[in-house]
Amino acid sequence: MVGVSQTGGTLLDKIVDAIIPPKIVAFLNQDIFVRSWIWINYWSFVHFFAGVGFFFLFPTRIWIWVIINVVFEITEYLLAFGGHPLFVEEFIDIIWDLVFSIGGFLIAQLIFGRFMKFK
Repeated sequence: MVGVSQTGGTLLDKIVDAIIPPKIVAFLNQDIFVRSWIWINYWSFVHFFAGVGFFFLFPTRIWIWVIINVVFEITEYLLAFGGHPLFVEEFIDIIWDLVFSIGGFLIAQLIFGRFMKFK
């Protein structure tokens, strides 16, 4: 992904470096498919499987997952302002992050929901 930086030297950069090694972030930032209306990179899989994982933790709480994702993406966007941004994402990439994450939840619900008993 063009414009993604984890080398800004800010406190936030150092925190992310401690959590996710820069080589892994560089790999995840690689684009798989980019067109004017679609953006898929390896982070898309991370978002998708996060949605699947959240389904297994809270299978009837999609609204919480939607809120978590929207707040996360807004926060990530706001952190990009000023000096050396941690992540500078195109708006379409933010939308696709939400689609993959919420889609992961919905697909897991479709596949596994019928096998689980909800209260």
